[in-house]
Amino acid sequence: MQSFTIGGVASKRLVLIVLLAGAVSAVQAGDFAYGLGYTATRSDNITRAPSNERSDTVHSYLAGFAYQERTSEVVARILALAEYHDYQNDTFSDEGVYNLNSSLLWTISPQRFTWTVEDVYQETQITNTTADTPSNRTNVNVFSTGPDFYLRFNPVHTLALGARAGNVSTGRANADNDRFSSSASWLYQANSTSVYSVNFQLLDVNYDDSTLNNDYTRHDVFARAEYRPSRSQYVIDLGTSKISRDRGQDLDGTLARLSWVRQLTTESSFGMSASGEFSDTGADVLSASTATASSTGLPVSTSTSQTSDVVTSDVYYAKRGSIFYNRRGSSFAIDSSAYTQELDFETTPQDRKENGVRLQLDFFYSGATTVTLFTEQARIQYQNFVREDTDRDSGLRLGYRVNRTVSLGLEGRRTDRTSTISVVEYEENRVFLSVLYSSSPLFTPISTR
Repeated sequence: MQSFTIGGVASKRLVLIVLLAGAVSAVQAGDFAYGLGYTATRSDNITRAPSNERSDTVHSYLAGFAYQERTSEVVARILALAEYHDYQNDTFSDEGVYNLNSSLLWTISPQRFTWTVEDVYQETQITNTTADTPSNRTNVNVFSTGPDFYLRFNPVHTLALGARAGNVSTGRANADNDRFSSSASWLYQANSTSVYSVNFQLLDVNYDDSTLNNDYTRHDVFARAEYRPSRSQYVIDLGTSKISRDRGQDLDGTLARLSWVRQLTTESSFGMSASGEFSDTGADVLSASTATASSTGLPVSTSTSQTSDVVTSDVYYAKRGSIFYNRRGSSFAIDSSAYTQELDFETTPQDRKENGVRLQLDFFYSGATTVTLFTEQARIQYQNFVREDTDRDSGLRLGYRVNRTVSLGLEGRRTDRTSTISVVEYEENRVFLSVLYSSSPLFTPISTR
């Protein structure tokens, strides 16, 4: 478990410091919640094998907390969760699983000087060509910190300068790297709802193992238009990227991003996004952290972006598009999304096209009882070899709130993969029982598996 230290010192101390800081700060300001939980999962194919299926029961013990603060000086959020998985039949070794999603924006001098800290720790698949099991997962930690300076020449013109130092640690994936970035932006405030800017960004990535991995420097130049009319937000980026690598041919590509989020009513919202740009594991993990935090109830903006679900040391050009709609009423809620992405890796044979949909329906039978139907499907076409997979995951969940702090859950779900290569196909059925304690709705200790 590692975080940002140029010398590669283990980051357990960093995570512990963050957790303690959150606990101490909670008694001083902001909102703090904690939770405990126990879950029992019975699987009829725990290894997700095409034949000779093995059944097992997984006992999981959960503990964690959430903290948020929003003042004129500090905007902070921390989501921390620790799990211990006990495999009753020892199909896999018992394991601890840890997740941390945290960020801090410290305003040192209003409208002049701020400092940002971000740290995300999670498990990620090593490869998506094999089933998602504990043997195909590794820990990934992405840490980033640095200042932003704002030089305001008049009420409408601002020069913004920023710098970041960071680290990506990838466990068994041999993709650890240190990264340093800087940025310069000229912003023009056209009116109360429109901001235009010209932006330059530089990223320098240095891998711990530079023999097997290729260090590189990336330059981005792009123009941005941001509109914030009533109940909507539009952001458009258009420019170019150039990547200079220590070995091999340099890369050039278009940088284009479009996002639109609309608050349709007090109960519903809609959004869409499209992009084409170079990316890597570190950038994708930080990008996904916003969407992860939103599921906890922390006040973060809605995101429609997709990210790569595997860890790699390679650079890839990603074309992505997504759309979502959600609505939450007094007796019914819907959460739906669809996406498409095409990943073009520069050196490793992982190129693929992927399309997916997700739908979740919640029925609030009473103030204490919720019935949830969910389904999702993803179709993946691999470009470097002849293979096409279709992954499905569907189920029914019953939730019952015993009182303000204790809730029970019962779930049945079916996960399967069909493929043009029969040896990777599998079917799995699971039954899931949970007993959860939450000190407040700000945090619920939901298992990440």
